[in-house]
Amino acid sequence: MPSRGNPNVPNKQRRIANRTKVQKRNAQKGVTKNARGTRTSSVLHPTSGPLAPISGKKARKLEKAANHARQRAIEKGLEAEGEVEMTAPKTTAKKTENVHGEKMEIDDIA
Repeated sequence: MPSRGNPNVPNKQRRIANRTKVQKRNAQKGVTKNARGTRTSSVLHPTSGPLAPISGKKARKLEKAANHARQRAIEKGLEAEGEVEMTAPKTTAKKTENVHGEKMEIDDIA
């Protein structure tokens, strides 16, 4: 008996014959495998690679990163112009007392 690697798959000639049949049929019907992003392909999309559609989770992550980058750019631009948003530091009762134990003016205002 001749040795055979895997008897459950068609041999090479059969695979080639089936493939040529499919290619002829697709050529007659006008089905083409155009790369995504070209005008002619509206259905076939790759499942991986740079042209694959982005998943919802990845889209949310990218949107969040873009928003953070935009905010940093705005803050950097304002800082370059000299406009800095002033915010009061959060203080507690312990921090407002001096070394000698006397209270500062901040306690009287609030």
